[in-house]
Amino acid sequence: MKKFFRIFRIIAVILAFAAAFFVLHKPAEPKTDDCSLDKEAAKQIFKSAETFEKTGSECVFNVSDASGKMLGRVLYAKPDETSVAGFGGNLRVVVGISPDGKIAGIELGENYESAGFIERVRGEGFFKKWNGLSVEEAAKADVDTISGATMSTTAIKSMVALNLSKYSGMKIAADQQDPTPLWLKIVVFVILAYSIFAFFFPQKTAKFRILHLVLLVLILGFIGGSALSFESFKNWLISGNIALVPIVILCAALILPIIPGRNFYCSFVCPFGAFQELFGRIPLPKKSFSPKFMKGVTVFKAVLLVLVYAIMISGLISDFTLFEPFSAFKFEVASLPSLIIAALFLIISLFISRPWCRFFCPTGTLLSMFAKKNGEEI
Repeated sequence: MKKFFRIFRIIAVILAFAAAFFVLHKPAEPKTDDCSLDKEAAKQIFKSAETFEKTGSECVFNVSDASGKMLGRVLYAKPDETSVAGFGGNLRVVVGISPDGKIAGIELGENYESAGFIERVRGEGFFKKWNGLSVEEAAKADVDTISGATMSTTAIKSMVALNLSKYSGMKIAADQQDPTPLWLKIVVFVILAYSIFAFFFPQKTAKFRILHLVLLVLILGFIGGSALSFESFKNWLISGNIALVPIVILCAALILPIIPGRNFYCSFVCPFGAFQELFGRIPLPKKSFSPKFMKGVTVFKAVLLVLVYAIMISGLISDFTLFEPFSAFKFEVASLPSLIIAALFLIISLFISRPWCRFFCPTGTLLSMFAKKNGEEI
């Protein structure tokens, strides 16, 4: 009977996320692009803009003020099959061109990026780096990306180049390379390989546990930003785009528990779980809970998982980083609520073992569906 329910859980998760992909995924359809301009974004470039008149076959608009004076043009095209998705999925970029043919400004149109990311990018003047360049110069410009937001700023660069190349008739190839440096991929895969070994042989690797936890926090957390989360799940479902490192981690997290029946990711890979465990190793009295209480927690986490899933597919919340601690590792672009949640649960970890993992984490609850038991891990 237990085996039947386990198989049922796995099938239910697969079907649920297949349905979520069907609902959320928005493939690029350049042939049906209605060029519905994001006027608010365009007005960030041309402050006195009042009228927008579409011209030509591409998504190009003449922009005029209230008196009818032409202020310039804006380009606004959907991502196509040659473009690169940002961390939050496909995005649209508004490019403003002044009457003298110079770039007047760049703005984000429709996108699924977190608010913290947009604030960080805007604050560092990323959108202004093309200003004053000719169309040809801007299309070829090698603008530096922003550390901690490499994937999305690379996508913005790609969209600017593609839009301008279409406008000018130039042929520019999109930068479709994974922005994760090779050395980081190698280090992450080495740590992941050791994590798998520790998963199957925990007693042999117990004396290296603290070093393992430190590496997970530093490499997968602060440097790599490789934590699985519902925000990352949502982004992958929307864009259909997932880089090599996270897809390997996700596959390991889903497949490995099927063999011994224990949750792999939460105890041996998750950087925030490792961070909590490191705090918990500080010798302070720890609170214990009765089996009855923990059984109630299991029910609560299952309900929370269903609720989060429903919110995700309904689109009621577009930015899950506001409610998860994982983006705090990229504190330069993290939202304030994420930083507060991360700090709060690290402090609680001094007195309660891995509180986020044990009492709340929807991601951990989801991954535990593939294990034989939903019991606590080390």
